[in-house]
Amino acid sequence: MGPKGTYAEIAANLKFGDRAEIIPYPMIMDVAEAVERGEVEYGVVPVESLREGSVGETLDALAWRDVKIKAEVVLPISHCLLGVPGARLEDITQVLSHPQALAQCRDFLRKNLPMAELIEVSSTAKAAEQVSKLKLRHMAAIGPGALAPLYGLEVLHKDLVEPGEINITRFLCLAKEDSPPTGHDKTSIVFYTAEDRPGILYEILHEFAVRNINLTKIESRPSKRVLGDYLFFIDFEGHREDPRVREALEGVEKKVAMLRILGSYPKRF
Repeated sequence: MGPKGTYAEIAANLKFGDRAEIIPYPMIMDVAEAVERGEVEYGVVPVESLREGSVGETLDALAWRDVKIKAEVVLPISHCLLGVPGARLEDITQVLSHPQALAQCRDFLRKNLPMAELIEVSSTAKAAEQVSKLKLRHMAAIGPGALAPLYGLEVLHKDLVEPGEINITRFLCLAKEDSPPTGHDKTSIVFYTAEDRPGILYEILHEFAVRNINLTKIESRPSKRVLGDYLFFIDFEGHREDPRVREALEGVEKKVAMLRILGSYPKRF
């Protein structure tokens, strides 16, 4: 997702090596649809950052597009402030970046550029491209340092996240099929309950608890069909082909209106 120099491209190269042909798409849903149509073999999209939580568009793509999670990539993120040559930190009155990057750097921005206008764009690379094209000393972009030589910019400040604080983002590799068992796997699912009654979520989660299956993540997301209606996303340890996991999923399926197995894949953290 996003043009050359973005974190998603870095994650893709980390997973597939620099010999892979990287094809950029402007939005996460575009990536998922390209995989669904068979235009590309794999798609790499961000799903969760340590500092800002889940990426809603990725959850929507998983819920409504016919794709599977093939793998995950966990990438350390180091944001830089990028400006035109000769610009200084005190010159900056506008900062462009992807909404997630702006949010992750809010402490730095509040402390060092409290009066700067924050402008959201579709990717960190798009921000760098805009700054490069306009060549205005008061504009800067936030993104990976690798963008600087690509767009003729200078790094005005490194490591915008506070020193000592961890900043990582989890990316998913989407494909038509998920991965075979490795013995060190996790599975992601999404489900929808037909009725809203006391104890329904407890009953569903009980299917995992009684089989000693560890849940690593659970969250809700609006279904976008009816106000107050939610989809539930769960990650848990184990592969969908494991007997205990298969039994749990069979039990869950009896209690919900819709269950989708988003994929089983090797876990990285």
